[in-house]
Amino acid sequence: MKFSHALILASSLAFFACGGDDDSPSAAPSTPTYDCSVSEATGIKVVYPAGGETFKIGETIDVIFGVAVEDNGYRIIFKKNASDQGIDLLDEPYDLNGSADGKTCYTAKVKLDAESVEATMTGAIRVAPYNKQNKGNNSGLFIVKE
Repeated sequence: MKFSHALILASSLAFFACGGDDDSPSAAPSTPTYDCSVSEATGIKVVYPAGGETFKIGETIDVIFGVAVEDNGYRIIFKKNASDQGIDLLDEPYDLNGSADGKTCYTAKVKLDAESVEATMTGAIRVAPYNKQNKGNNSGLFIVKE
């Protein structure tokens, strides 16, 4: 009798230690895989936002990009349209904390701040090397709502 209670208790503890069915990593939604490969001639490839998304002012989004040009940091810029000069979304240049190997995906979390971002039907994020602006590239166009 004592053995069966001990077995039940051990099984219960093992179940809770693993997090149960609802909290297990396999129950979590899968993360999309992005192709961040880019050549040195192109410099940067922004893969997310891909285009067609809708974001709200004040929302934090992940900008995902690949880099094949070394620099001392990278600007993350919000642009209302292709000809807009844009506004920096980070106070300091983004540091890769890795190499610009043209294969690795990097993620910069940026907030669409109400002071610098306005509602638009054609927003884009530009990622550009701080000292080599011509090697930068834009994301796909997305919508920003209030």
